[in-house]
Amino acid sequence: MTVIDTHAHIYPDAIAQRAAESIGDFYHIPMCLDGTLGQLMQRGAAAGISRFLVHSVAVTPSRVHSINDYLMGVCAAHPDRLIGFGTLHPDYPDIPGELARMRAGGLQGVKLHPDFQKFLLDSDAAVAMFREMARQNMPALVHTGDSRYPYSQPQRMARALEKAEGLRVICAHLGGWSVWDEAWKTLAGKPGVWVDTSSSLYALTPQTAADIIRRYGVERVFFGTDYPMWEPDKELQRLMALPLSEREREMILHENFERFLGLSPG
Repeated sequence: MTVIDTHAHIYPDAIAQRAAESIGDFYHIPMCLDGTLGQLMQRGAAAGISRFLVHSVAVTPSRVHSINDYLMGVCAAHPDRLIGFGTLHPDYPDIPGELARMRAGGLQGVKLHPDFQKFLLDSDAAVAMFREMARQNMPALVHTGDSRYPYSQPQRMARALEKAEGLRVICAHLGGWSVWDEAWKTLAGKPGVWVDTSSSLYALTPQTAADIIRRYGVERVFFGTDYPMWEPDKELQRLMALPLSEREREMILHENFERFLGLSPG
């Protein structure tokens, strides 16, 4: 079966270990892996994962350009295995120009992490960024949910979607890390909303996770590992342990995402 991991953070080798450890510190969860592209592809292949959506996050506007250059380079070097989402920041001075540059360089969307980047999802600057993304047909993968912070609350994502007509968003972590019930009650059924399974299945019972998936609609759910936080094979085992049909698993593991981005079927 084809498997696409739609949530993998990667970093240049020189800084990968340090970057991965900083994420672990932020969430108080020890990192399983080192954040390098080489380890992602090695461990992913061993688990039976054939393609990866890779991305990184610009904590400040000044880092946007160089991170996108890195992602363009690695995706161009591995076109059969990597799909790239670039990064933006609401305070970046030329959002339309950088989105166009990302598209020309082969990147197919934008990864955002409001809690790392410290912006409110429904702020004026964020909404302006989302409107331009919708205009240029660049979907977003957005970290949503954290009971500790105000930035990424599902309610803010819902308000931003109402103000940015046509925006398509993958709300990571089943729509709201650590606030899963609040998330589906807020976001399920909203136009423009998809979700991934990353950093969720470890915290939910299989039945609860399956129930949440069906709240959103199985056709709106993608498989994601949140590399380097979790081992790809263990995340795949968690997905396969959910009380879902074989057809539902196949949709989540690759068909839904292929349809979302218009990719050739695996």
